[in-house]
Formats: sequence, C-alpha cells, structure tokens
Amino acid sequence: MSTAWLESLVETVPAYLRRIQVADQPGRYLSCERGSTPVGREMALGFSCFALKLEWMLNRWESVPERERWVEFIQSFQDEEGAFIDPPQIEYLRTHRPWRERAAALLGRKPATDFTHSVMLAETKQAITTLAEVGVTTRRPFRKYPCTPESVLAWLKAKDWSRPWGAGGQSAGLIVFLKTQSPAFLAPRDVEELLNVCRDFYSGLADPVTGAYFKGKTPAHGEMVNGAMKVLMALDWLDVEPRYADRLVSTCLKQVPTADGCHLIDAIYVIHQCLRGEPSAETRRFCMSVLEMIKLHAHADGGFSFSLRKAQTHYYGVQISKGLDESDIQGTCLLVWALAMIWKILDPAGAPWRTLKP
Repeated sequence: MSTAWLESLVETVPAYLRRIQVADQPGRYLSCERGSTPVGREMALGFSCFALKLEWMLNRWESVPERERWVEFIQSFQDEEGAFIDPPQIEYLRTHRPWRERAAALLGRKPATDFTHSVMLAETKQAITTLAEVGVTTRRPFRKYPCTPESVLAWLKAKDWSRPWGAGGQSAGLIVFLKTQSPAFLAPRDVEELLNVCRDFYSGLADPVTGAYFKGKTPAHGEMVNGAMKVLMALDWLDVEPRYADRLVSTCLKQVPTADGCHLIDAIYVIHQCLRGEPSAETRRFCMSVLEMIKLHAHADGGFSFSLRKAQTHYYGVQISKGLDESDIQGTCLLVWALAMIWKILDPAGAPWRTLKP
C-alpha cells in the first residue's frame, strides 16, 4: 500500500483546521469555511470535539499550545446536572420541533419521542468520549440514565432491535455513561453489575449466522452493518470481544458500502474491531476500495466532506451549512478516522496514527 497520500494529510488536515478556526477563541471551530448558516456559526460544541479528535488522531495533540484552554472550552458547555448543552443548537431545535412534537404539545400530550433530549444525550456522550480520549474527566458526573440492573435491562429491551442502527447507537451512549460517569456515585461492584447486565444482553443479541446484532428477521445489509458498528462501540467500552467476529467480517465483506460517509466509516470500524491476525486478500481489496472512495470526498481546502462534493448541511436536525462544494469538520474527522483504521488493518506495524474510542 502506498502511503504518500495518507502521509500528506498530516499537513493538509491541520491546515484545513486553521482555516475554520475562530480567531482568539481556543477550541472554537466552524463546521465549514464558506457556507455556514447563522446558527451554524453560533454552534460550537460538536465542532470543537471533532477538531480535537483530529489533532489526537494525527498525533498532534501534545504539541497544541493552548490545549488546556481547549479542554476548558469543551468543559464550559456542561450544565449543573452534568449534561453538555450547546445553547444555539437547543434553541434552534425547540423552535423548529418536528411536526409530531408540535402537534402533541398543542393537544397537551407528551410526544412519543423528545428529539431535543435525544440530541442532548448524543452531544453529552460525544463530549465525554472526546475528553476521555485525552485523559480528562468531566467536572461533574452526568446522572440522567438508568442506574439499576432492572432499569438498565428494561431500557435495553425497550429499544427496537429490528432496527439495530438506531437502537445500537442509543445503547452505546448508555454504556459510555455507565462506564465513565457511574463510578463517581456508585460503588465499583455496583458499576460492574450494571456493565454485566449489558454484556449479557448484547451476547443474547448476537446472530450466529451473520455475526451481527439484532432481533427478528435479518435486516438489510447496510442497516445490519451500521447497527453492528454501534454495538461494537459499546462492546469496546465493555471490554468485550465480538461474539462471532469472523462471521461478522464475512458479512461485512459481502457488499461494498455506499459512498456516504457513515457507511464507509461503519464498515471499516466493524472490520477493524473484528479482525484477528493478518487480513485476507479479500479484506485488503475491500479496504483499498473504501480508501479510494474516501479519496473522492477530499477537497482542495485540505479537508473532507461527509457527502460527495457537498458539505454536511445538518447536524442533529440543525441546518448548519448551505451544502457548498467544500469540506466540513464532521466529514473530515470521521473519514480521517476511517483512514487511520484502514492503515492499522493493512499495515499495523507501520501505521503512525491513533484510532478513536468513540
């Protein structure tokens, strides 16, 4: 594998970060350089996390001169209850609620789902894992999640595991909270009991045919692989090996992912987490195919776009950009992560970049 292009990213990606960095505000970045919407320019938490992860993956974090102020910037978004809140994002969501939520409010009913709350949980999880990546804990623990064996099991069972992509993502957030936040207010044996509940639950979800994690009939390939990726994220935090790792790799290799950023990343993550020993010729071809697809997302500005030739327009329901033909911070972070994993798969001894624990 030629590594010249990958090695060039150590210069071009940081150059892109400098282009979207907000002057005199360490840790603050725009989602993209030219096409940000007004609310996209006001938001900051998620974009700061993506930029920090990039510096970490490229082995540049220790040389960042104002990294302490950057950490403090991310920590400043934590409220008194331990949640991480980006006020412009939450305000936008509250004034642009989905029509089902608005209808329920007009009728005096509680909506079936609270999307704003779901976004808060996702952003809190991302901030916690970003800080943990650089060895920093939160200023105060987040507690708003199930914390007893009975409630944890009931919460996991209540998810729609016939659609493992969504269920897996939600459950991965719970595992991060249990692993990183619960030790601040629960005894070690109680934390371990909660984690064991999760371990047993995931073990029961594993399909012996495909190696994926779901209930009911076998999902479509993309749903199955993306759902498995979310569960493997949780298993990483649980220190558990995938139950049918070889079968899951075989399932993943049956179909090259579509060109959208999330599909590329999820497929590579599954292989990265499941592969044991030398990659097969088929695995190498698959990874090289994905690498070539990722190259199509690269831009002259030094970064990558999540979609082909189009900056990410929405972030958790908020329109953050006009979707111009330019890079975006989320696409750059996630696709560099995919490249770091490909490098580790194909050349584990020579790969110089770090991978993430999402």
